[in-house]
Amino acid sequence: MILGDIKDAPILEFDEDSARESKNHFFQQGKKNFGAFDKVVEMGIDRCIIFLPRSFNECKDIFCKCEKIYEFKSASTISPVYLYDNKCLIALCPLGGPAAGNLVEELSYVGVNKFIACGSCGCIVEDIDIHNTFFIPTSAIRDEGLSYHYIPASRYIETNKNVIKVLEESLQKHHQQYILGRTWTIDALYRETPSRTARRIKEGAIGVEMECASLAAVTEYNALTFGSLFYFTDLVSTKGWDWRLYDKVELRTRLINIVVDAIMSL
Repeated sequence: MILGDIKDAPILEFDEDSARESKNHFFQQGKKNFGAFDKVVEMGIDRCIIFLPRSFNECKDIFCKCEKIYEFKSASTISPVYLYDNKCLIALCPLGGPAAGNLVEELSYVGVNKFIACGSCGCIVEDIDIHNTFFIPTSAIRDEGLSYHYIPASRYIETNKNVIKVLEESLQKHHQQYILGRTWTIDALYRETPSRTARRIKEGAIGVEMECASLAAVTEYNALTFGSLFYFTDLVSTKGWDWRLYDKVELRTRLINIVVDAIMSL
């Protein structure tokens, strides 16, 4: 049973109170090992790749140049943060907007201000070659919860235009096919129903994933730079589900190399 007016839904409440003071007060209590970033701060490294796929250690060309410096601890997972080739950070991230948003909050506290998230998403339109196409989201449908705690309610949120530009340049440098467009960020794994998917297609969505809108809101609130790059793992259509077969290690290595080039251009 649904009680009350939809306009009274707590998720739609927004206030102008800043969370920075309380967040910084918590971080200053010594509960987080931010001293692990002293080397990074001294080197002036201010950019981070948020890597969402599993098995990062299998991307050997990249992993062999990584030094683990920090552990991001969420309720049920511990995810490493690496210093890559003394150039940038690569942070592994648990699934979903809340974990990804919390990771950005911690990294921004130690001076990281440029982020590119990369990983996989589902494709919801049927006229794209999902085997050979990367996807740059230019905006995200806010069909999740975290973003509403950071910025006022709206249907969409945009990603940074400069990040889009450097991602395009890197994809072209690597001779990769790509598409730009809107993504659908949702936080319920099994609510990509045919009717909801059809509605999202009508408003221009190409892919579906679980972090982009959340990360865009957290970074906007904190005045940080953010963008995303995805590859497609499956087709989530109004007719059913089609899982893609692909070489995960080769594709993930290609993805991370593209994003390394892009983030070093910011």
